[in-house]
Amino acid sequence: MGALGVDLSALHWIYVVFIVLIIGFMVKRRDTTLICIIGIFMLAIVATGDLTASISGVFNSFIYAITELLSTILIISIIVAMSRVLMKTGINEVMVSPFTKIIKNPTLAYWTIGILMMVISWFFWPSPAVALLGAVLLPVAIRAGLPALGVAKVNKRTFYKTSFNCLI
Repeated sequence: MGALGVDLSALHWIYVVFIVLIIGFMVKRRDTTLICIIGIFMLAIVATGDLTASISGVFNSFIYAITELLSTILIISIIVAMSRVLMKTGINEVMVSPFTKIIKNPTLAYWTIGILMMVISWFFWPSPAVALLGAVLLPVAIRAGLPALGVAKVNKRTFYKTSFNCLI
């Protein structure tokens, strides 16, 4: 028995190994899909000891993931499509033109985008609209001298601030 009275089984160790592998693949910018499928299969085979139940477990995990994530994937797909339409038609420039008057330097770009994203997240969280705002304002911020990574940092900070404030 462990120090806290908990025994770790083979399932726990397999899970940890695959989590480390997934993180490693993400760091190396490789696709994690196959690793995830193999991990699910390994967990299922160790848990059930049955090959057919393990294969069934992999497909059941796909069905579960689709039922949980399909609406989010659909919304993100629609937002990306709308964003591309905005850029191709030039409406993007018209939409952000009021902010080009405010955003003159990297500091103003950072704070303007951050405050706008925070305010939008108060009303539309959780929503991809918050990230879309950062994507729409990205060209303006880059023209002002803020690197794209700066907008990503604003996006991340807005996410953490608003998600933790919603929990409190």
